[in-house]
Amino acid sequence: MASKIIYFSHNADKMEISPPFRSGDAGAVWSSEEGGFETDTQVEISPNSLHALHGHGVVLGLQKLTAAIGEVGSGQDAVFAPSGVEKALRLFYEADRKTYGARHDLLVRGSRNEGEPEYRIVIDNREYQRTLSRLQYLCSTAARMGQGIRIRV
Repeated sequence: MASKIIYFSHNADKMEISPPFRSGDAGAVWSSEEGGFETDTQVEISPNSLHALHGHGVVLGLQKLTAAIGEVGSGQDAVFAPSGVEKALRLFYEADRKTYGARHDLLVRGSRNEGEPEYRIVIDNREYQRTLSRLQYLCSTAARMGQGIRIRV
């Protein structure tokens, strides 16, 4: 067992976030006039929500979907084709239903050896619910418009 436990500070400034805590983002992906692809950022995913997505199995569910480009959960961009967006939307709705109103204390990174701290986060459920709502809106809008989505978690 770790001799020291370090909890994520929800009051930390964005510039003060340091590993193993991290944040992410998501946005739509569409074809450009030049024949390439463009993307934007529509949802900022805070460390609170990112670690909740990991801890509640949402990232694992997204990994099981076929991403067109990239690996979900690696901290890099993963892009879902329009055909996978509705499946991602269902995962976000399911997460919302499963986690509403509960308190979650999640392990971010365990102690690797004696004397090394364990990193944990107590999820701010209200903020997590808002992020899930934004991800649901992003997916439903992208699905309606025949666009893909990009997510970095």
